[in-house]
Amino acid sequence: MRPLLAVLALVALGLIPAAPAAALASGAPVKAASADEEGIGIRLVDIPAATQNDPRARSYIVDNLPPGTTINRRVEVHNHTSEAQDVRVYPGAARIHNGAFVAAADAAENELTTWTSVDQSTLHLAADESAMVTVTVTVPTDAPEGEQYAAVWAEVRSAPDPQTNIVTASRVGVRMYISVGPGNGPAADFSVSTLKASRNGDGEPEVRAEIRNTGGRAIDVSGALSLSDGPSGLAAGPFPTERVLTLAPGTSGEVLITLGSELPSGPWQAALHLKSGLVEHDATAELTFPAKGRSVTVEPDHGIPAWMLLAGGGVVAVLLALLIVVLLRRSNRSTPVRRHAD
Repeated sequence: MRPLLAVLALVALGLIPAAPAAALASGAPVKAASADEEGIGIRLVDIPAATQNDPRARSYIVDNLPPGTTINRRVEVHNHTSEAQDVRVYPGAARIHNGAFVAAADAAENELTTWTSVDQSTLHLAADESAMVTVTVTVPTDAPEGEQYAAVWAEVRSAPDPQTNIVTASRVGVRMYISVGPGNGPAADFSVSTLKASRNGDGEPEVRAEIRNTGGRAIDVSGALSLSDGPSGLAAGPFPTERVLTLAPGTSGEVLITLGSELPSGPWQAALHLKSGLVEHDATAELTFPAKGRSVTVEPDHGIPAWMLLAGGGVVAVLLALLIVVLLRRSNRSTPVRRHAD
């Protein structure tokens, strides 16, 4: 009878140990664990100079590659346990679904995993020992354009339980966002279309913001909501989003912010600040929290985008220059010409 494998999976946002966790079936959202737990950890070591200021690129393997390109990235695998561990390292398929980065079970394949290899597939690590593993991505010359998702996993497995014949596996990983296309590809961007004020089942006020990925790359959106000009001039917040919202290009989803139950209904001036990597957007609106079971949806005020301000400034400068030219020409035409007799 073959051992039954129960997989406990967590994707790292840097160094995340593989501590015991609730079972994660195939197709379940990947979540982060606390970095101070014991277990196996993995983190990205190599960060391209061009993206070193991007917070996402410091945690994930993020790149845009033309067909026929090969890149190498190193990850460090660390044994935080008090015993020696045999660690399996491998790429596994992933996708974005319902606003989350979702990992497939075990070493499931997709196009990106077939392009990805590791120089050490098995590590024997003593207690508190670490090792470097080089991850190589080779994009074939006939690769289709678009973004692909996967994860590089570090996994440990237990011996089969003699009573149940069940094998328990714990794994941690580094996400991979690889887009294929000429140049740098479309830039990442998103928009906030609506803000909805409501109350949850416990009567707590909450705000839901509808987000759409308007760019060409996957995004991981998080942020906070601040309230001001409330009853009697009250202010509150900032209140963080409940979780990171992951969206593929062209898709939409919601970020949720739950506020304190003692918060007055309003009206409030709400200011929402959201970001994904280096992309940041603000949205403001007047909100009043309705009675339980109802909701109020408003379109936020996004303000004047910076590019419009710059464009407007350029138009004003051009108009001023034209006005000066016209005035100078008129001045030259109106100036009388004096002739001097010999």
